[in-house]
Amino acid sequence: MLYKNYIDGKWVEGAAGVQDVVSPIDGAVIGQLSMCSAEDVDKAVEAAKRAQRQLEEMSVFERAEMLYRIADAMMGRKEELAKLLTREHGKIYSEALGEIVGSAGTFRECGDQIKWMNSKVIPYRETNKLCLSLMKPVGIYGIITPWNFPIGTPVMYYLAPGLAAGCPMIWNPATVTAAVASEFMKCIEEAEVPAGFLSLVIGKGSVVGDALSVHPGVAGIGFTGSTETGEIICSHAKIKHTTMELGGNGPVIVLKDADLDLAADKVMAGSFTNSGQVCTSTERVLIDDSVADVFVEKLKERMGRYVVGDPFDSSTTMGPMCDPGTVKIVLAHIADAVEKGAELICGGSLVENAPTKHYMQPTILDHVSKDALIHTDETFGPVIPLIRFKEETEIPALVECSNYRLFSAIFTKDVDKALVMAQKYNFGCVNINEGSNFWDTMLPAGGGGGSLSGHGRSGGKYSIKDFSEERLIVVNLQTK
Repeated sequence: MLYKNYIDGKWVEGAAGVQDVVSPIDGAVIGQLSMCSAEDVDKAVEAAKRAQRQLEEMSVFERAEMLYRIADAMMGRKEELAKLLTREHGKIYSEALGEIVGSAGTFRECGDQIKWMNSKVIPYRETNKLCLSLMKPVGIYGIITPWNFPIGTPVMYYLAPGLAAGCPMIWNPATVTAAVASEFMKCIEEAEVPAGFLSLVIGKGSVVGDALSVHPGVAGIGFTGSTETGEIICSHAKIKHTTMELGGNGPVIVLKDADLDLAADKVMAGSFTNSGQVCTSTERVLIDDSVADVFVEKLKERMGRYVVGDPFDSSTTMGPMCDPGTVKIVLAHIADAVEKGAELICGGSLVENAPTKHYMQPTILDHVSKDALIHTDETFGPVIPLIRFKEETEIPALVECSNYRLFSAIFTKDVDKALVMAQKYNFGCVNINEGSNFWDTMLPAGGGGGSLSGHGRSGGKYSIKDFSEERLIVVNLQTK
């Protein structure tokens, strides 16, 4: 099957040839992607320009109704989309179905929220001046998204709130999972979204992503992905409005008074959900040495819950990893940690006799050194590295070993202490007695300022605000 682009309300074959869609489950070719060129991006931008005034001038109620129609179309195709998502990505089917249903819900939430996000009157010192601040869309947006949540990330962070705000969108998904993106666009067609409101341009980031970033007709760029790619995009975008949700390696801090059973459950879920391929994953655990041995035993007791295998099998809890390059990084980080003195508790390698080399054993490492790559860099795989400390005064230096500042977590019964710690460290989010990867679309997500984790806030009304700007109108009242 050929998965096409959707530009100006039409299904289009790109000008840059085709690329195979290869399933990480068994290595089978399940279709081909029609790849776009920079010229195809030009066509999408021109379509967005033609549609821009129509979308901006729609009432918020009309936009809301459009988003509701998209949600209904997604729910009508949820099983079809989830099956393709699993086949193309490798995540277990229940997680894929949850991603589709949650994304449909986000369209509904954004439709609800835009109706209540009011413009305002600003008080002014002179009584004959009426100052109005109107919430208006920034303009045409280029959206560049990753493969780990191929529908959830674009919809929840960008597409639903962007359309709610009134911004035409041009979406460039990761080619690793672009087939399900193409199938999703059938929901846009079915919902009768006017031509040019949302276009899909499949293609390499170095071609399509770059073309969007530098295009003079594009007002803003929304990107979720690696810090390295985010830096390239920002250098190309220059003064464009940008929202960058980048890498994460936030620590989970387990203090000696923590509920260790709760912490163990949350750490394992945070490390192994979606095979660890989550930017807010539990990627390093800073733990008090006095409770670390007991904590390790609790983790080992729970390892039986995690079964790696066919993601369509209901007994499977972890499918294959999606991207072969990421598998190599995970294995390299484990080897580096062991070489620097870490103890391999379990896992640490690929699953033997698996259909492809994408199946990674869930892994626990203890006594990880503070200079290990798995402690300082983003790993993005199903690994729990334990870094021990003897005194709480050591925690700040351990936190500072990595400059990723996305999400983190603290486990302790002393909530006052946790609140002080949460305000001290520069993270976009700190969860207390909850896993590092807890998030909801109603909440703001993003990196701490000045870190490697990006800038801007995503989620519900926070995303809508990010796609909007305040336009000021001052009236000099002609009073007698």
